[in-house]
Amino acid sequence: MAITGSDFEKLVEPFFRKIFKEMGFLVIQVRKQDSGDQNGFDISILFLDDDEQDREFFIECKYYTTANLYWVDIFSKQLQLEASSHNPTAFIALSPLRNLTNIEHNIQSKFIDQFKYPVDFWTPDKEIEKLFALDEEVYKKVFNKSNCDIVFDREVELNRIKAIINNLIQKKEALRFADVISIQDSDKDPNEDSSLKTTLDEKLDSILSKDDEHRIRYHRIRANYKVFVDGLSDLNPSLRENILNWESNLRLKADRLTSNFNIDDTYTPKRFFHDFFNEAEKEILTFYKDFELKGDKEKLLQGVVFELAAQCPLDWRKNGTV
Repeated sequence: MAITGSDFEKLVEPFFRKIFKEMGFLVIQVRKQDSGDQNGFDISILFLDDDEQDREFFIECKYYTTANLYWVDIFSKQLQLEASSHNPTAFIALSPLRNLTNIEHNIQSKFIDQFKYPVDFWTPDKEIEKLFALDEEVYKKVFNKSNCDIVFDREVELNRIKAIINNLIQKKEALRFADVISIQDSDKDPNEDSSLKTTLDEKLDSILSKDDEHRIRYHRIRANYKVFVDGLSDLNPSLRENILNWESNLRLKADRLTSNFNIDDTYTPKRFFHDFFNEAEKEILTFYKDFELKGDKEKLLQGVVFELAAQCPLDWRKNGTV
């Protein structure tokens, strides 16, 4: 006999309690939302992760048997959850019978950055049958079948689901600090042509002596910046793109400032060096404000300046000569 959406929610609550425990999580609470509440979810799972940190997943259940499941219906639930007082680790749309249609991936991505929690869709195209096959009785009710004929390795499936959950936790952590610039001091060097270091040294020759202790520090600042930006490729590609766009805009300012050497014979490399830092400092304040960023302004500022010098757009020597 086919079940209803309400029946499905009642099955899901004890099912996830059992599965999360079997995956090794300490389950604190699995709660079904009261009927009529508009907080954007049906089930919440509060548990401790492998590092004993509190995590709470919110699940919206969609048991559609014939009608299409539109992404906008799920998105409206995300908006409701965001407007509530809850602090989600992740939001999961659970639909065992219907895939989502008309997903607006760009909108979804932008709002995930804003909400600061990941969203995942557990639908037929994500092997949802294997998940429910972990409990044969639940499987038969959910899919209205007399038996469960799926052949799979239980341990492998549990590990697969746990890997998905841990990945969502990692994404949450990345999103939590998505607006924080944190450039670490390290001895790691970026993967680049060694000529960039030589070029920066040529620029520094015009303002520093050969044995000036600041030279090594400036090289390290630039290297730390490059390593940080490279590391954003997977962790936070949107922040990386914003930083590189800002760097590109500073290239234009650098080019404009070099014209001072042509119109003022008294203009010196040291003056150029300090003038550009002043210009870049004004720009970074606007950059941080526009994208609501926090953290390491000075490291980012100096990193970009010395990177532009290494790449050549920023040349504070007089027309390329000392």
